Amino acid sequence: MATQTTTESASATGNGIKLLGEVVVPGASQFIDGNIKSGGLHLLGSVAAIAMLGGPGGLLISALLRGNSFTSSTLHKPLHRAIFEPEADEKAADTAPAKTKPATA
Repeated sequence: MATQTTTESASATGNGIKLLGEVVVPGASQFIDGNIKSGGLHLLGSVAAIAMLGGPGGLLISALLRGNSFTSSTLHKPLHRAIFEPEADEKAADTAPAKTKPATA
C-alpha cells in the first residue's frame, strides 16, 4: 500500500481548495497564489462573458476561463497546453533514440 507524504497531501488539499474556489469565484486559484492581477483578469473575463454572451455560450467561456486559472495555478501552464501538449516525460521518451540490438553475423 502506497502512502502519501505530508507535502503531497498538503498539495492535494491545496489543489482541492483552489478547485472549490474556482467554482465559487472565477480566478480564485490565482488569488490564493497571490497573483491578484491574473486572478482579477480571469474574474473580469468570466463576468464579462456571462454578461455579454449569456446562456450556454457565456457559461462555456466562463468555465474555460476558470479551468485556465486553475491549470495555470497548479500546473504552471495554460489550459490549452495542459490539454493538447504531451507531458515532458512523454516528449523525452519520444525524442530519445531507439535502442537497437547490434547486428550479428
